[in-house]
Amino acid sequence: MKTMEDAEEMFVIAKERLLNINNWAKIAEVASGKFTLTDKDGNAINRHGHKGDYVKINIGAPGPLAGEGRDWVYIEKIEYDDDPDANHELINLQLRPTTAPTTKESDVAHFFDDAATSNLIIERRNTKIKAYYKGRNEKPNIHAENLIDKARNLLVASNAILGLSDIQWNNLIKGFLKIETD
Repeated sequence: MKTMEDAEEMFVIAKERLLNINNWAKIAEVASGKFTLTDKDGNAINRHGHKGDYVKINIGAPGPLAGEGRDWVYIEKIEYDDDPDANHELINLQLRPTTAPTTKESDVAHFFDDAATSNLIIERRNTKIKAYYKGRNEKPNIHAENLIDKARNLLVASNAILGLSDIQWNNLIKGFLKIETD
């Protein structure tokens, strides 16, 4: 960005896009998973994501039986840090695989086990803004009771670990920072 005001404005726009989870597929602008923000009972909600909310994910492939055909994560934390003296702002949205709130299943309804976290981060330092994804502890969820879910999770997680999910995350990250032109 050329000016501090432009950078600050772009950070606000990017932060809005990050928290507008229901719009992520549109923000990514390519064939992508569909993300639906839900409450603790799995009911779709139309607002910004908050700590404790759930996200139902349709990755466009068969989902786990434990999640009724969908992968599930919850928003473990949203961290925001603003240091005006250093001209620095950062927001981190951390997601963690979880059981589906719509079932009595005890299995994690995601291809990664519940030790994994996905962090979507937007950072502004002076007039420079960047967005990035950091996946941590990403291991296949082979703890599922159901043999079909075990096999599915191993296959999908292996593809994600090999980088096949990078396209989706990269397009979403670019979408957070896209400058709209008239």
